[in-house]
Parts: sequence; C-alpha cells; structure tokens
Amino acid sequence: MGRDQTSTYRFPFASYPAVRIALFLSCGILAGRVTSIHYADAAILFFGLCAVWLFIEFILFRYSPAGSVLAAVPLYFLCIFAAGTLLYSFQEEKKERSSEAEGILSLYEGEEVRVTARVVEMSTRSNGRTILVLKVSKTHFAGSLAWQQPYRARVYSDQQMNLSVGDVAELSVRVYSFPEKRNPHEFDYGGWLRQERISMHGEVKSVNQLESYRPGGWLQLRNRVTENVERQFSKSHIPLAKALFLGMKQDLDPGIKSQFSRSGLSHIMAVSGLHVGFIVAPFWILVPFFWGSRFGKISGLLILTCLLTGYAGLTGFTASVCRASLMAWLLTFAKLFHKMRNSVNLTAGAAIILLLADPGELFNPGFQLSFSAVFVILLVMPEVLRCLPSGIRFGRVAPLVSIITISIVVQLGLYPILVSYFGEFSIAGPLANALVIPVLSITVPLGLLISVTGFFDTGDIAAAVRTVEYLLDWIQWVASAIGQQDVSYIRAGLPSRFLFAVWTAIVLLVASARIPFLKWKMFVLLLVCISLTYIDLNLKKPGYHTMDITFLDVGQADAAHIKTPDNRHLLIDTGRWSPGSNSGDRILVPYFSQMGIQKLDAVILTHPHADHIGGISALIDAFEIGIIYQSDYEYDSDLYREYMRKAHEKDIRVATPFGGERLELDPYIKLFVVGPQRNDGYFSNANNRSLAVKLVYGQTSVLFTGDAEKEQEAQMVSIYGDFLDADLYQAGHHGSNTSSSTGLLQHVQPEHTVVSLAFENRFSHPGNETVERIYSIPNTQISYTSLEGAVTYSTDGETFKKMKW
Repeated sequence: MGRDQTSTYRFPFASYPAVRIALFLSCGILAGRVTSIHYADAAILFFGLCAVWLFIEFILFRYSPAGSVLAAVPLYFLCIFAAGTLLYSFQEEKKERSSEAEGILSLYEGEEVRVTARVVEMSTRSNGRTILVLKVSKTHFAGSLAWQQPYRARVYSDQQMNLSVGDVAELSVRVYSFPEKRNPHEFDYGGWLRQERISMHGEVKSVNQLESYRPGGWLQLRNRVTENVERQFSKSHIPLAKALFLGMKQDLDPGIKSQFSRSGLSHIMAVSGLHVGFIVAPFWILVPFFWGSRFGKISGLLILTCLLTGYAGLTGFTASVCRASLMAWLLTFAKLFHKMRNSVNLTAGAAIILLLADPGELFNPGFQLSFSAVFVILLVMPEVLRCLPSGIRFGRVAPLVSIITISIVVQLGLYPILVSYFGEFSIAGPLANALVIPVLSITVPLGLLISVTGFFDTGDIAAAVRTVEYLLDWIQWVASAIGQQDVSYIRAGLPSRFLFAVWTAIVLLVASARIPFLKWKMFVLLLVCISLTYIDLNLKKPGYHTMDITFLDVGQADAAHIKTPDNRHLLIDTGRWSPGSNSGDRILVPYFSQMGIQKLDAVILTHPHADHIGGISALIDAFEIGIIYQSDYEYDSDLYREYMRKAHEKDIRVATPFGGERLELDPYIKLFVVGPQRNDGYFSNANNRSLAVKLVYGQTSVLFTGDAEKEQEAQMVSIYGDFLDADLYQAGHHGSNTSSSTGLLQHVQPEHTVVSLAFENRFSHPGNETVERIYSIPNTQISYTSLEGAVTYSTDGETFKKMKW
C-alpha cells in the first residue's frame, strides 16, 4: 500500500502559488534583460496575452469548460512572464533617458560646469574623501548656456563641505569621463553608476550653499541617532557601531571590511534579516497574547508594523532591511490571522512585491544573497537537523549547534553566488559565527536602545555603553583573528554558469529526501545539470594546448598574464604603485581571484621601478608564488625592500637570471632570457638592466623587453640578432622614443605590437617617433591598453589570434 502511495505522489503545486508566480515573473524579467525588447513591444505582448486569457477564461469557458481551463492556466503564467518583461523594459526605458543626459554631459568631460542641485545622499570614506549624490535641477555650461534637464550626479571632494542631506547648493564640478570596464573580471563601475541612474560624476571644485534644509521625519531621526552614536561611543568604536546598528559601513577601514568578509562575518554588517530578527524576537514572544481577539490581532500587527518601519527608517530604508522587514511582516500576519503559514510561499510573496516595485532587484547581489539564504535555510535545514542525534538537537548545546549548522548550510548553499561576485569563499564562517552570533543577540538590541534613547537624557548609561563596547571589541577581535589567517578562506571562480543549476538541484534533492518519488526526479535533474555543466566546460575549453596572453590595463605601467599550454600561470611585471593605491590590490588580485587562480607559478619583474613592481607585495600577500625572477639591479626604495622582505618571510625563491639562460616553467614552452648580460657593469640605468625574455610556443613567439632603452636593445641585437624575431612584441618602455629602436624592430619584425600605457600620461607616451618606427614594419598591428583596455591574444602554437574578453 505504501508503495502505491509513493508511486502516485504528486507535488502539491497548489500550495505554493507565490512560488510559481515568482518564478515566472523572474523568468520574464530575465527575458527582458537578455532580449533587450523595447517596452512598447513588451506592452503589446503583455496586453495581447491578457486579452486572449480573458477571452478564454470568461467567453470560451461557457462553451468548453474543460478546454478553456487547459488553455487558461498556461496563458495565465505567460501573462505573468510577459508582465516581468514589460516591467523590466519600462525600467530600462527610464535608464535610457538618463543615458541621454550622460551623452550630453560627456561632451564636457574635463571641463568645469556649475550645477544647482539638492543633496540626496552624503557619506565620508575612511580616507576623508566626501561623496555626494545630487539631484540636479539646472546645469550651467561655459558662457551663459543653461540646461534645465534634471538628472542625478555623483561627485567627490577632499575638502570640508558644510552641507547636509537635503541642502540645495550651487557647485562647480569638473566632469569626469564615464568609467569603462578596462580588464577582464573587473568591477564595472560605470555600469554600476548607470544602474543607479547616475548621469554624471566628477570632482567638486567649489560650493556655494543656497538653501539649508532642516530635516524632518525619518531623516531627522536618522541624523539624531547617528549623532548620538558618535556622542555615546568612543572614537575607535564608532565605525563598527554605526555599521552594525545602522548599516553605515562607509567609515570602516577597508582592511577591517576584508577581515569580516574572509571570516564569514560580513553579513552582520549588511543590516538585514539577522538584525530584524533580533528586533522582532521580543515581539514574537508576545504574539500568543494577541491571538485571543480580532482587536488584539490588529493591535499586534500595528505594533509590529511600527517597529519594522521604524527600524527600516533608521537604516535609511535600505533594500536589505526592507526585504527582511517585509518577510517578517508577512510571516507574522500569517501567524496572527491563521492564514497559510508556509514560509517558502510567504518568502516568495515578499520577492514578488519587491520585484513589482523594482524588477532590477533581481540582479542585485543583495537580493540574490538574502532570498537564496532564506530558501536554503527553509528547504535544507529541516533535513540536516533530522540527521543529528536527538541528544544534540534538543540538548543544552542545541542553540550553539543550530548556529553552526545554519552557518555551514548557508555558506555552502550560497557558494556559487559568493564566488561569482566576490571571488572568495570563507571556510571559517561556522566557527566565527558560533563565536559572534550569541554576542550579537545582545549587542544589537542593547546598542540600538542606547542609540535611540540616548538623546532623551535618560541618565547615566555609561555602564551600558561600556558593555556594548566590550562586545564590539570581541566581535572585531574574532573577525581579525580569523580573517587574517590564510586558511580562513579560499579564492575561487565560477567555472560555469550551470553551476547555479547544479546547486539548485542539490538543494531541491536534499529538501525532497523524505519524498521518494520526488527525490528521484530531483536526482535525475541533478544529473542533467551536471551533464550540462560538463558540456559547457568542454565547449569553453580552448583548443588543445593553447597559450593565452593578457596585457592588463594597469595605467602607465606593465602587467602581462600568460596562461601556458599546461595551465601554468606566469606574470610579467605587476603594475604600478602610488600613495594609497597599487595595481595589485586594485586589479591583479581581483583578476586572478575571479579566475579561481590560487598560485602564480612564476613572476618576472623586469626591473625594480614602481611602475613594474607596484603590485608584487599585494600578490605575495594574496597568492602562493612559485618563484620570482628579477633584474640584478638592486634598487634603493622602500617598495623594493618591502617585497624582498615579504618574499624572504614566505620562503619564495628570488632568482636573477642573465642572458643566455633558459627558464623552466612549462614543458610545452621555451622561455629564453635575452638580457641583461652577466658581469656587465656598463649600464648604470635600471631601465637598461631590464630582464628581457623571449617566449616560444610551437611556431609562435613573444618578446618582452621591459623598459630596455636603445643601448640595451643594441646589445641584445649584437648578441642574438635574428633570434629576437617574434610574432608578438610588447613595446619597450610604454612606447617611449627611447626604446623600440629601428635596429631592434628590424630583427623582431612583429605582426602584433602591444603598447601598455595610460591615456594622456605625463610622459607623453607613446612617442611619435616610436609609433612611426613600428608602423614602418609591413602588416603590423598595434594595440594600446590606453585605448582598448586589456588586450588578449591566444595561440595554438601556429598563429596568434586577438581575442575579445
């Protein structure tokens, strides 16, 4: 009998109407993004489907009830699908209007314009730099030309500005060019600005306040609470207190943010479900007291609404808090009024409401992380807990076990999203959360109570403040102690988008563990997803034993990544260093992390100038490095000494090869050193002691000469002659007239030349003479990182092919 029941089991789709609607709505939004359909066409599609559905539902039903039902149900879901497409396309139409303003303002890049605007957002970074988001009402261009088109602008300033949110001011702004994505796997800042409907960004040169705004309502309350946090807590605790209680992370040091992320604790600063849970928990204890009467239920719901709205207002109505508050409200409503209390369905209902308000939320990492985490907990946790012995599940250690288990389940469940967006995955999260979450359950409510009630002059609350500060110290110590350890996290990339499908199938398989008939369907689905992933990986796999070379855009500097045929990774130079910034942290570490690379087999530093070794220290901190090859020129700089010290501390071998030697890296390639020469003290210039190499793979070759100038080039020509012939050549010294001499180019005869440099750099590179010399070579092609961003070539050992990334 049991076997018959199992074989006839049907999943109760009718119990999950919101889940079905959310899925079709999301698919429609995704279709709108993929197809880029115009909103007018989307409207015709939507209203046409609705008309057909209404005809079938109310007209055809009279003549053929059974047939109309069969046709109406799929049409109903198609209407929801089309609604998602329409909503997204309409939102994109609004963004296009912003892009029209962007196009006009781009004509004034590098120039100053005067804008009359209201401040809608204001924050100060840890380096003291102020960022304003403005709602511009009028723009004054050169002369007397005034433009009345409204738009949003994001401006930056290092000067102190006596402005507050809501103030109206006239600002003189130097317009920046809209940033473009310059390297593979790089954060698309320009795309993010467009997503935020920002039409201009630039540097504030002067400010003239026109109208001071006296905030009221939520803004006034938020400002008062923020001021109270700054007044009650010590200076060292203010940034973390504001981050944990109000979600204001801009004052946190980037290093601290990194520690929280790598220890698996970054979610506690993204004020969301966890914090809302702490706020709502006391109310839920009182819920049974409201069940007795209808008046009690309504009163309870009103109290909860005020509580959730108040906290959302304190945090600035951020998307994460609004999501969590909406879900908490729906769950409580269902509990109080005995409505359908299926948490999965209610969570989907919250998603529908948010997507109807803003369909672009579907592509927001916060939306994806928060809803994925909730669904993983609701679907997987019950089955995981059933696997634990009852003595652990219901014993004294049950709360601690629950925290650790939830952390493990959520971390594993979110793996594809985490590595896709951040390139890192914390493996120490369960331990860190077990040490912090219990403390946080006291810290957040007590800290908020101090922050909110402090300005009512309730008396001496010093003891409570000290208690919270001790707890904040503990939280930061845990994040620091764990996050600083290399073993606390791993770097990984997303090999295939189908990995999302694999993970979803795994979650559904675990959730259906006690439903045999459905479980086997989910198992088959998992096998299909794994097969699709395998096919996708094989389709993406380059041809047999290919070598890829990417000349990264690191500004006025060099950095070239070579993936060898045997999947080894060689980096030639590491970009530039400047005060407060370096190419390693900004470009190279994110680039390699997103690719899932954890080891660089070799790094070649052509010479010790800051535009070639600028990122090596960051790379030593972030990755395992097999060996560093460098020029024999010892340089007197702090940067040089720092990376040598770090290499010694990490037992990284540092070698100084000379001309005539061959470097062993990959059996499929040959890496010859063509400079500098051993025991040659003729050149005292670091540029002319550049470590120059020729890389050969099959019938193809590449020549890297660093910053070698004409003197070293002449020496290489006299020794190696036509051996320097190469298909691909990186122009020496960023295209300077001092390099890429006629003598060298006559022997190299490159088909492809790459010049790595910054646009409008202070050295006026590339030199006109050098460009003319390179173009004099028949059939040569030149690429500039300043114009194209990163430049990538691939070779199968026969020919080079320029690739798009």
